[in-house]
Amino acid sequence: MDVPTNGLSGGLALDRSFRIAGLEMPNRVVLGPMAGVTGRAFRRHLKRHGAGLVFTEMVSAYGIVYRNRRTEDYLEFEQEERPLGVQLFAAEPHVLGEAAELVLERERTPDLLDINMGCPVRKVVKTGAGSALLADPARAVSAAAAVVRAAAARVPVTVKLRSGLVPGEHTALELGPRLEAVGVSALCLHPRVASQMYRGTADHAETAALKRLVSIPVIASGDVDSRAAAAAIMERTGADAIMVARGVLGNPWLVSELLQTGTTVLGGAAVLDDLLELLEGVTAEMGQERGVRWFRTHLGWYLKRLRVPARRIGELRAARGVEEVRAGLERLRRELTLTP
Repeated sequence: MDVPTNGLSGGLALDRSFRIAGLEMPNRVVLGPMAGVTGRAFRRHLKRHGAGLVFTEMVSAYGIVYRNRRTEDYLEFEQEERPLGVQLFAAEPHVLGEAAELVLERERTPDLLDINMGCPVRKVVKTGAGSALLADPARAVSAAAAVVRAAAARVPVTVKLRSGLVPGEHTALELGPRLEAVGVSALCLHPRVASQMYRGTADHAETAALKRLVSIPVIASGDVDSRAAAAAIMERTGADAIMVARGVLGNPWLVSELLQTGTTVLGGAAVLDDLLELLEGVTAEMGQERGVRWFRTHLGWYLKRLRVPARRIGELRAARGVEEVRAGLERLRRELTLTP
């Protein structure tokens, strides 16, 4: 079987720039949207680690249309986060189109708009949004066309897909050429079906097949947790870029590993310094109370790298304020230094 090509030669080459329509990314490592995670502080943090393109959390198009203040907060970003995409979700094409127009009327507009056609989470799917759009390809194409019309060539429009809803479906392969035909500028495929959630193994034969069917860039997502994994996916699929998501939770150094710009063999001091930097960023963004709550989840993801006992992680998670968290991390630093 012929392997599709992305025009790269010699090594993994994720450090090379690539384009989505008129938008140029400095490299081919993309931070995917993750609900409850990819807020401003986290995006800036991953930008500092080298991510070329970042996305907001998925944003409700209905919330934008109804001017919900909490929803509009998700659209805020800093200049240093560019290039940045806003990911929208909704069931109705006209709502997605109207939301896209409103996003692009804001004082600070994103560099691209993305449509979520892949989220498998029940609370999204039951509204007819996310991967539920795969059940109605005509509506999915209409949704993409509505956003492309709203963008009016000001920014590229992309779509994030799952392979289908249930095993045996190849809906993404049917949709890919149709989405390209209505003006979508790039596709991202997570090649699991929605019913799998995140179980099993991503089938990147689907990504390779999609790449052969379209002429626009294809971004490969799913099971990217090391440079070796990324290299295997790129070789197999000919994808234009790699999307990282769960693989960077507690391991933002995965980005530099993929780009070969830094070490991935890290001592305790480096891990704790990075945690403290993330703590400062998120509390500045969210305030101390919300920021500390958000930060607690990341403690476990980071500290398992250092084999910190669950009891100690639990103690740190119980800390109530920023100063108590800082003090706990500094105590842990001293403990790790003293451990032979």
